[in-house]
Amino acid sequence: MISILMSCYKSNFEYLKEQIDSILKQTESDFELLIYNDGTDGLDEFLKQFCDERICWFDWKHLGYAKAYNFLLGKAKGDYICFCDHDDIWEPDKLEVEKKYLDEHPEVDCVFGWLKWFGEKEKLEAFSISDSEISKQLYFYQPIKQPTTMFRRKRFGEFDAPFDEAADFWFWAKHKDRHFHLIEKVMVNYRRHSGELTKDKTAFRVNSAKVIQESLKNRYGKILPLDLCAKLDKYSKTYNDEMKRLVESLL
Repeated sequence: MISILMSCYKSNFEYLKEQIDSILKQTESDFELLIYNDGTDGLDEFLKQFCDERICWFDWKHLGYAKAYNFLLGKAKGDYICFCDHDDIWEPDKLEVEKKYLDEHPEVDCVFGWLKWFGEKEKLEAFSISDSEISKQLYFYQPIKQPTTMFRRKRFGEFDAPFDEAADFWFWAKHKDRHFHLIEKVMVNYRRHSGELTKDKTAFRVNSAKVIQESLKNRYGKILPLDLCAKLDKYSKTYNDEMKRLVESLL
């Protein structure tokens, strides 16, 4: 079985319904959808319209992004796990394609795919990357598109990032020694809209630098200055040819 985990914070019900509908219409039907109400008024009443025993929701208290997903991970019963945003739309065969690949390739621990932006911004995030390169790049940035992932529960630990901003990067970087594989296909339609929760970009960049610092410490046994780690981040404005050469030398 597949466990799909979704945290809802100030969710737009119109977008949420479209996302849940896209999950319930998946060509692979053996799944559970676990939803955590992390701060959406009226969510319980809204969810009652979906008369589907595969949906289960929890309404306890505001935990924040990382702790909410870690809570859901602890409740999951599936052998495979998917993280899910509340305002996207999944391709109808997302679960089927990813599960089939994992079933046929027991050496692979996690698969992910392409994102297609829609709404106020449109963009196709299509790219190629080898399995071995994914783990290398996780030292410095996150090539894995979190909403598109499916992974083996037994091969991954807790979603225990000490912060919310860049928590995804923390989780995947912590498991960089796992075997990842990109399926070159659009898996998720990623909604861009003015109501998106605005990330604290400063905190995101600082926390990303902390992830890089921790990864390099574990590899080399030395703690690099945080400001240098920030420059090594591929998404940083300070990333340049000099930093690229340094990254390549470290790998």
